[in-house]
Amino acid sequence: MKKNVLKTILVLCVAVFCGFGSLSAQEQQEKKIAYTFINEYGFFVGKNVGWTGVFINGISIKQNDVFGLGLGYGLNTASFQEVPIFLNYRHYFDMGKKLKPLINVAAGVGLHFWTNEISVPEYTPNGYVSYNSVEESCHGVGLYGTISGGFRVKALSFTGGFFFRTFPSQPGFNGGIEAKIGYTF
Repeated sequence: MKKNVLKTILVLCVAVFCGFGSLSAQEQQEKKIAYTFINEYGFFVGKNVGWTGVFINGISIKQNDVFGLGLGYGLNTASFQEVPIFLNYRHYFDMGKKLKPLINVAAGVGLHFWTNEISVPEYTPNGYVSYNSVEESCHGVGLYGTISGGFRVKALSFTGGFFFRTFPSQPGFNGGIEAKIGYTF
């Protein structure tokens, strides 16, 4: 009788330890879809010069592909203030190391805000004309795009690449290079 009780306890212990092993294996499985928040800050140089910060809310698929919607803020010499709204795609190349190369593509629109100084004529009672300088608030919409590459180490990322934008305050197409550093939550 004691042998049967000992065998039953031994079998139960083995079953419990095997169960714990399978539970911990389930916890270590890779998440297939997860929420990702990326923020990056940097500068750009081209026809104009500026600073930008972008914030991307995205969905990470198998930790290699991120699709997201981005919103940013920038200061530049063309329109002074820019608020880009864009779609973003990133792919991380998993090479089995902490350093992961990445590509980043973004496309959307930029809302621009700037002031123009205009001269307004004022006529005096004796017939003379004087001009007063008045600032006029302006706004417009332009195109926004980025193609860059870089790398990520854990949650810290560095990217550099090309940007293309149109600024309503300047005719023509603007392009140049940009560099950003960021962090992923």
